[in-house]
Amino acid sequence: MVDDALRRAVRVGAAVAMASGAFGMAFCFPFLWSARLEDLVGAGFPFVGAAVLFGCGLVALAITVSRNRPS
Repeated sequence: MVDDALRRAVRVGAAVAMASGAFGMAFCFPFLWSARLEDLVGAGFPFVGAAVLFGCGLVALAITVSRNRPS
């Protein structure tokens, strides 16, 4: 029972991390096309951070799903 609740919590957390990462990348993306260096630096670092957040959520979801299969 506790294991199922923990898996569900990890799945929800992974989905939230992926959603916030995708939103962060979508928000920063238009600023990456700017010709100003300030916009590039100001949007580049958050874009990379959001990509890492999305990737970590995807890995957590993949590990949780793969462990759910019966052996």
